[in-house]
Amino acid sequence: MPKRNYGWVFLLSLVAFSAAPGLCEQWYKGALHVHSLRSDGDAAPEVPVSWYKEHGWNFVCVTEHNQMQNRERFRDITENSGPTPEHVAMLKDKFGATWVEQVEEKGKSRLRLKTFAELETRFNETGSFLLIHGEEITSLMSGPHVNGLNIEEEIPAKAKAEAVPAARAYAEAVAEQEAKMGRPMLTILNHPNFAEAVTLEEMLQLPDYRFFEVFNGHPSVNNWGHERKGYPSTDQYWDAVLTMRLVKGQNNPLYGVASDDAHNYFNFGTGEANPGRGWVMVSASTLDAAVLMDAMKAGNFYASTGVILDSILREDTGLSFKIKEERGVAYTTKFIGSKKGCSTESHEYKDPNGEIPERASRVYGDEIGEVLAESKNTAPAYRFSGNELYVRAIVISDKPHPNPFREGDLEMAWVQPVPAN
Repeated sequence: MPKRNYGWVFLLSLVAFSAAPGLCEQWYKGALHVHSLRSDGDAAPEVPVSWYKEHGWNFVCVTEHNQMQNRERFRDITENSGPTPEHVAMLKDKFGATWVEQVEEKGKSRLRLKTFAELETRFNETGSFLLIHGEEITSLMSGPHVNGLNIEEEIPAKAKAEAVPAARAYAEAVAEQEAKMGRPMLTILNHPNFAEAVTLEEMLQLPDYRFFEVFNGHPSVNNWGHERKGYPSTDQYWDAVLTMRLVKGQNNPLYGVASDDAHNYFNFGTGEANPGRGWVMVSASTLDAAVLMDAMKAGNFYASTGVILDSILREDTGLSFKIKEERGVAYTTKFIGSKKGCSTESHEYKDPNGEIPERASRVYGDEIGEVLAESKNTAPAYRFSGNELYVRAIVISDKPHPNPFREGDLEMAWVQPVPAN
């Protein structure tokens, strides 16, 4: 039954979203941001796809920069970059000599990269593994990077574009395709704390965006903030946008996703953009692209870097869930939200030298995104008291991530927000 609170629409089962087993729903693990040699990754497309499948992912969204993967594409085989002879030999050994295609042109040996359709044929398995097509629409030099998921036609990027008009254009293009093709698609604002960033104030001008990366595993991203550049943490960013949207009466939640932004598949470790750092867990009735997109639009998912959850209830009375406990690991759940009547005042950011960085977000007060409650047990719950705008949750374990984005990172999970009455 649909439920409407503060204008936010949730497609919920009964009176709430429940991801408990036995309700014709199950969890599907997904990678939403993946690159290969078709753009700026270091491996042929079949390498990342096989990695995710072999490591237990259920779906992968292939999102190359400014291209769909349905056209012919070749890369020179060289000793130092791109596909090396060793890379090609590895491909033949893993996938078979008949799978690997080389051509000779003007004295150069070139590797033919597989198309999305070829990868689908080889790797898709009904009910267990699914490839979903997409594109990272990438403004060069400056401007936003935006993932369009489950799209069918390439969306041209705007080079050297200002963040707000470019991001609006990309969202509109995805929406137009969605209407034209008659199937659900997603638009995600990628890594707002990367490169020139998308400031908080710019995101507030983009009310149609309902998804952003609260965690991105690429080492060049600043998930936890950047003191010199004036980037807040992505969690602070999230709470400011959620609060301002609710205060303005807007009917559009902002959901947080975690992704790898994977580029590097041969050398693993901090400093490399590896697979396996961040993902989404989607509760859906079947492993189907349209069903998964609709489930995410309804907020029926959580983001994780290692913590596993179940039985998530987002309902009129509050938020609760269960943590799948790992022996010897302790968990702290922080329920985060802003209260009705909270101050939305902000001021300019100044770096440690007292300077105002050119692309800094403004600073909002401590009343935005307060820790409303904490829990140390594995079945945490928060009940609304009547003066909250919303609540969301972050779960922090004391288990170090096996291949961290930053040294010292712990395994975590983020639960999507639910608005209060």
